[in-house]
Amino acid sequence: MDLPIDPTQNDASPQELIRDLPSQAARRRVLQAADIPIDVDDRSFADTLDELSQIELRRAASQLRFAGDQTVYYYKIDGLRQVSPDGATGQVGDVGSPGAYGPEVQTAIRDHDRIYVVCNVPDTGSQTQLTISKETRPTTVATFKPRTQLLAVRASDDGTADATLQAVLSYLGLDDATRISFLDTGFRGRFEDACVDGYSTLRLRNTNPRDSSREIEVRSKDPEAGTVTDVRTDAIVEDLLQRGDTELNAASGLVTVPTDVRSMEHGEPLHPRVTIGFPDGWVAFEQFVPEQILIEFDDLVRDSL
Repeated sequence: MDLPIDPTQNDASPQELIRDLPSQAARRRVLQAADIPIDVDDRSFADTLDELSQIELRRAASQLRFAGDQTVYYYKIDGLRQVSPDGATGQVGDVGSPGAYGPEVQTAIRDHDRIYVVCNVPDTGSQTQLTISKETRPTTVATFKPRTQLLAVRASDDGTADATLQAVLSYLGLDDATRISFLDTGFRGRFEDACVDGYSTLRLRNTNPRDSSREIEVRSKDPEAGTVTDVRTDAIVEDLLQRGDTELNAASGLVTVPTDVRSMEHGEPLHPRVTIGFPDGWVAFEQFVPEQILIEFDDLVRDSL
């Protein structure tokens, strides 16, 4: 089963959603985030899952139905501050397609003190073939905390994310949005101070048009599973980051997110491995993470604005 799901097209039970997660680690993270203490490795796991109450099952499902292995694109929308929860979810009956080939809003749901706007979007944001049906177009999710200006769009690529944004703006009656750059006005420093454990890989863009080299990639010489030898502490990298003719393009490493979700190996707080696109305002999670982690990460980005 693909995540995120469109509730208008998928009526799978919470048990089915949990069983269809990609790994035991993913199931463990979802149940930890939902505060449900059952052992996913136990032979009786399926039976125990069926014995959970409907409240527990709904709580677990809310940790995974819009989450998953995905990339999140961040936008700043000043008008979003004026959108109330009732205003965002009260228009669902009026949802319609902006065009035969464009993105559609399927539903808007309130959960986790957030609004989730579920969209149906053609691949890369545009549809050119009449044979592509609505059911074969990807589901994307845009989410925000009411009375704030940050919109987080969960989509597979830039074009699909931008198309999702346009669907949400039309749905909410807004007309102005800006993709966030992590390089603007000290944003990167505030964000890294808040949550970055370290980077194992950095990609820098050479902005000097007279040079023949356009990209510089730096990798840790001692990569280890679960740990990061932070390449930022290398003297050469420090010099490159401070030069006026280089710009940080992307970095891969570990981040700290304040949740109770634990790693399977050591029982320590989970430090998700991510890749960050700095100029273009996106973060790609390289493993399944539950909704709780995505929410906390969105809060870290918003607090760094």
